[in-house]
Amino acid sequence: MYDLVVVGGGPAGASCAYHASKNGFKVLLLEKRKVPRFKLCAGCLSKRISSHLPDSWEKLVLNRIRGGVLGYSDKESFELLTDREIAYIVDRAEFDAFLLEKAQEEGVEVLQECEVLSIEANSGRCRVITSKGSFYADFLVGADGFYSTVARALGYKKSKFFKSLEFFTFGDLVEKVIIDIGWVKRGYAWVFPKGDRLSVGIACREGGDLNKTLSEYAKTRGIKIDGRVYGWHIPFVERERDVFYGAGRVLLVGDAANLTDPLLGEGIYYAVLSGKLAVQAIAESPSEPLALYRELLKGLVSELVYAGRIASLGYRFQKVAYRISKKGMLKHYYRLLTGELSYRELYAKGWFYFLKELVSEYANIYNYLRR
Repeated sequence: MYDLVVVGGGPAGASCAYHASKNGFKVLLLEKRKVPRFKLCAGCLSKRISSHLPDSWEKLVLNRIRGGVLGYSDKESFELLTDREIAYIVDRAEFDAFLLEKAQEEGVEVLQECEVLSIEANSGRCRVITSKGSFYADFLVGADGFYSTVARALGYKKSKFFKSLEFFTFGDLVEKVIIDIGWVKRGYAWVFPKGDRLSVGIACREGGDLNKTLSEYAKTRGIKIDGRVYGWHIPFVERERDVFYGAGRVLLVGDAANLTDPLLGEGIYYAVLSGKLAVQAIAESPSEPLALYRELLKGLVSELVYAGRIASLGYRFQKVAYRISKKGMLKHYYRLLTGELSYRELYAKGWFYFLKELVSEYANIYNYLRR
């Protein structure tokens, strides 16, 4: 019998288990695969995550990002670097293994290569049925990602997500990333450094031939696809109703809860933070943890909603988004990555720039049609 069973050993699950054990909980973490395991992810951590990670995580940093290049289709681009770090690149296999190791050091019991088959949470305790037997706990946290078994058991079904493709090749951007819009209707393409290699990919909310688009994009950037192309899904939140909180004594965190940035798909920051908040909710309100969890997540969810508003406008009017980024909004976005600015503040700052450029764009179209 455990105080808490956590399903999933990624950043959300490891963070949750780590903080729960520090709070005196007897914790069991169940991980489907053997760690370290390959994980599809560009591995970009915004600087604002720093205060939420265990000591010595910096040893895992492959690249320290000071800015990047923003492009619009294959037509134009600009570069903006700063004199400080705004993000970090890590290898997810190493990063996830590190967080899990830190959780174990705090006393968390970890069972790897253990697949969760079903859950029962109708009584005063939770039962988790796995490929290695059944386990009981007072509380259960689902941190098992996009295809969450725990979320499905609660009746949740994902409907909003990025479809993504990614491949790895040799190259070195050192301290900058490349983000390109204009290649897909609602999404973006990227080239991120990964030590002496590159992560190249594309993410889109809508359909279309992503393989063909990725091939054309890589060719435009002078990059050869010389290895396997991987595909995966990234959930996101646009409205408060998009969040999967959980039910009763079962809470959901990270991708299982859809807590991912709808603008660029960043999920690690929200995974780590939601795992931490889930523990706080259970510790402070054991009789009704879900109610407190909703309350604690309000600020984070509000941020994601404002990010969704920015994404909705930005992806609908990509040329305008590119222009206002060039005129100052990208610099403000860097401040968001460091924790100096919120998405709500970014949204408020962007309205003037956006409306001005939108009027200008439609005026240009009108004048062109009058010729």
